[in-house]
Amino acid sequence: MSENSDPYTIRINDMTCAACVRRVEQAITAVDGVESGTVHLIEKKAEVVGGDPQQVVEAIIERGYDAALVAKEEADLIVSFPHGSPERDEIFQILSGHDPQVELSEQAGGLKVSTSLHPADVLLLLQQAEITARIEEQYADPYQQEAEETRKEIRRSWQKSILAAVVGFGIMAGEMSGFFPPLVEARFFWFLLALLCLGVMSFSGGMYYITAWKQARHKTSSMDTLVALSTSAAWLASLLFIIWPDFVPGRDARLYLDASVMILAFLQFGHALEVRAKQTTREAISSLVGLRAKSARILQQAGEITGEVELPVSLVRRNDTVRVRPGEKIPLDGRIEEGTTSVDESMLSGEPLPVQKKPGEKVIGGTVNTTGSFLFTVTGAGEDTTLAHIIRMVKQAQLGKPPIGRLADKVAAVFVPTVIVISLLVFGVWLGVGPSPALPHALTAAIAVLVIACPCALGLAAPIAIMVGTSRAAALNVLVRNPDGLQSAASTTHLVVDKTGTLTQGRPTVTDIYPIAGVDEIELLRRAASLESGSEHPLAEAVVRSAAEKKIAPSAVKDFSSVPGKGVQARIEQQTWYLGNQRFVEEKRKEKTQALPKDLVAIADAQAGQGGTPIWLADKEQVQGLLILRDPVREDSAAAVRKLQAQGITVVMCTGDSRATAEAVAAELGITEVHAEMLPQEKLQVVQDLQAKGYKVGMAGDGVNDAPALAQADTGFAIGSGTDVAIDNGDITLAGDSLALVSVAVGISRATLRNIKQNLFGAFIYNVLGIPLAAGLFFPFTGWLLPPMFASAAMALSSVTVVSNANRLRFFKPE
Repeated sequence: MSENSDPYTIRINDMTCAACVRRVEQAITAVDGVESGTVHLIEKKAEVVGGDPQQVVEAIIERGYDAALVAKEEADLIVSFPHGSPERDEIFQILSGHDPQVELSEQAGGLKVSTSLHPADVLLLLQQAEITARIEEQYADPYQQEAEETRKEIRRSWQKSILAAVVGFGIMAGEMSGFFPPLVEARFFWFLLALLCLGVMSFSGGMYYITAWKQARHKTSSMDTLVALSTSAAWLASLLFIIWPDFVPGRDARLYLDASVMILAFLQFGHALEVRAKQTTREAISSLVGLRAKSARILQQAGEITGEVELPVSLVRRNDTVRVRPGEKIPLDGRIEEGTTSVDESMLSGEPLPVQKKPGEKVIGGTVNTTGSFLFTVTGAGEDTTLAHIIRMVKQAQLGKPPIGRLADKVAAVFVPTVIVISLLVFGVWLGVGPSPALPHALTAAIAVLVIACPCALGLAAPIAIMVGTSRAAALNVLVRNPDGLQSAASTTHLVVDKTGTLTQGRPTVTDIYPIAGVDEIELLRRAASLESGSEHPLAEAVVRSAAEKKIAPSAVKDFSSVPGKGVQARIEQQTWYLGNQRFVEEKRKEKTQALPKDLVAIADAQAGQGGTPIWLADKEQVQGLLILRDPVREDSAAAVRKLQAQGITVVMCTGDSRATAEAVAAELGITEVHAEMLPQEKLQVVQDLQAKGYKVGMAGDGVNDAPALAQADTGFAIGSGTDVAIDNGDITLAGDSLALVSVAVGISRATLRNIKQNLFGAFIYNVLGIPLAAGLFFPFTGWLLPPMFASAAMALSSVTVVSNANRLRFFKPE
């Protein structure tokens, strides 16, 4: 398999703690060509970019972990026949006339067809032969498969926990009640109990011993090592005392059979709760997956046959023509070719009102068609759709790790060997200077140290909080692309915002046209619309839309070019024209000695002071006129700015619009710091200047001209309705137009980071207090040693506490 830069997933079965994560990441990044590798403890998988996948898998296996490349699922073409299956030769004859290489094979429920024909062509050809057929969905959704695997894992963990608990509690109750005979009187009975415990250990904890053995062969260690050592020591010590009761002279030997299985009972109980929490965090992804349509109605032509057939969405291809009826989900991304309608896009934007759509406009898969019927051409299928991209972003964020989480992995990497050394030292001290009988005391303390120090809580602290936090963020229309953005957003002190589309509605309109004497208003708008027809800027869309509403057809242009932050230029009928802000027009005019018309300058200044945006049209010789555009301020922008300021964030407006327009909008919204008439590189400089002063800078924008600043900012907030370039450069994508979502993003980021710190603090404090207690530090004062099974219960409780604390994020509500 050749090296590539496409991300791929590797499933890893034997990871149990943060130390494992650290070692697997080191193994992955050591492979030549690997650009990045993110390992997730809870999901038991790694997302890798670059390198040879097979070499990466082998590198992980060499470290002692079972690993396998996750194959990408593909949809098979299975044709079924509701009214009885025709002869296979008949089907072959029909299809081979159009594809000589067609192959048919029997499959449960129908025929598997291997052909170069489009799936819709297969159905049309069969329909022409009066054969009723349909194509069955054979695509196995990986998210549904993961959910089913999780349910099975929870069930297995409960079975293992219950069995170990029943045996462990039974032995303990029998001993404490006197129901079981003393060891010296019934050694064979206790030997049978030891064998029973061995069987339970194998069933309830076999994976710990296997993994610990693999890691020992590779000279590494993990939580499995501590579990295997502690339970094996408890069982072997008990077996030794059963075989040789006089090994501890002068008194009855203390058996640890109950501890050997109770430790595993508590471990499996904690594991079941961890996996249950993982299943809960998948709810955000499951809800997104549930938005997908199952089938699509394809308008297809096969030779001389034209008709509509229904196909599973997984078999629809780019450039297919799809019909959508009122009330149906739009199956995939595309562009409307015929018909007008209203589309409910609330799943993307959160806006409850349907959006009007007409030919030439985009539609998004997963949204709902509310009124009209229309045809659209598929522009994004499979994993190339907007919805698939959103699902991928949520998954990547859940699998990632912020810097604070990586710190925990580094600590865990040296934690296990340190605990083993401490346990050996405790054993030696108790054996050397402990009270009689020294050996039982030494074993009790050493085993308790191994058990109580298992770093489960430490390994869970960051991943579980990130999974729950990013899932909750997705439910609030905030899509975190990477956990670094999650951590940086929490520390944001300044937010740089673009004006158009961020503070304003992003749908400006042409309100006034002022041509110079001798220039026709219609011709002025025609030239402006012609120039703007090649631009994606919201102001350009407004000009084009205004011309269309007045039935003015734009002229053909040549040599079009755009100057971000200034304007556009192109040739119309052999003459070069310029359209943009005042500075741009002044730079381009040939006769620079001729001042701009004073009356138009006065109008432009007055309109800008009232929030309008002046757009100038000129050729090389002179200004031809002026257009005024207005982009109303969003109704919630003022409240959003106040919320951000209440969070201690200074809002900085940075726009390419004129100063007068920018200051008018800023005054309306309560923004005190304004930078106007900015080019993209100048916006970038504003961000850099703030960072140079020690501020943590966020940037919210939606256009191509915002991309450099979004990439430079500590946290880039990309408006979801913006351009792909802006979204690709953002750390956090806001699935809507409202700036209020930035406040939500900052709020959930701070809550998640606070939760991670609480979890890490709890995990560290637990070990700081637990290890000395298990080692018997307080024995001289209390005469009490912590039994290993109680140490196991305390260890499981620490994991449950971390999981429970992280689950509080599910109930996060924006202020």
